[in-house]
Amino acid sequence: MNEIYDNENRFSAIQTFLNKYRTIIVVSVIAFIVSFGISFSLQAISKSNDEKAAVIFNEWSDFLLQDDLANAAISFDNLMTSFSKTGYAKIALLDTANKEASEGKTAEALAKFTLLIELTDGYRGNKIYNKLARVNSARLLASENELDKALSLLEQYSSSTSNAFIHELTGDILAKKDQELLAKDQYIKAEELYGDETSKSIVAIKIANLK
Repeated sequence: MNEIYDNENRFSAIQTFLNKYRTIIVVSVIAFIVSFGISFSLQAISKSNDEKAAVIFNEWSDFLLQDDLANAAISFDNLMTSFSKTGYAKIALLDTANKEASEGKTAEALAKFTLLIELTDGYRGNKIYNKLARVNSARLLASENELDKALSLLEQYSSSTSNAFIHELTGDILAKKDQELLAKDQYIKAEELYGDETSKSIVAIKIANLK
């Protein structure tokens, strides 16, 4: 009898709990199902976009190899317009920006580096591409004497231990701004991080040349 009574009490307690929180439970279950469905759909869309982007990326690469710049430009525009969030678009963007920078097309290169920064910024962004785009943009801006803009792109790296080259570049920009103490601080960080003696020597010379 006691066992039957205990079971009835348990069932009653469960029923009371379900009645009290029925709405919350139903909403939670629906939210989970919807969330799972959205996540699955987004993954499917992402995979489909990657596959389509890969086709266009390969076309673009082939046109470049054939020196067919007109069709290469069309493929590049298609990639940027329809699949800018894919990894293929980011590779094409970085490659094109670097090429334009090496050819002295500063404005065009900066526009593409800026777009790459926007596409890779944020918590879920690609930190490697973002850093490359920021560093290359900063170099170009510094060459155009846009020193404050260049520094703003590197600001998040200069206050902590980062890449030696980034600290050296930040030091170069600060030296151009006649901010010798800040420049020296960045050069010292770069010198400590460089592993080869040649780079260390170059940075040491820059430190010695500060006023």
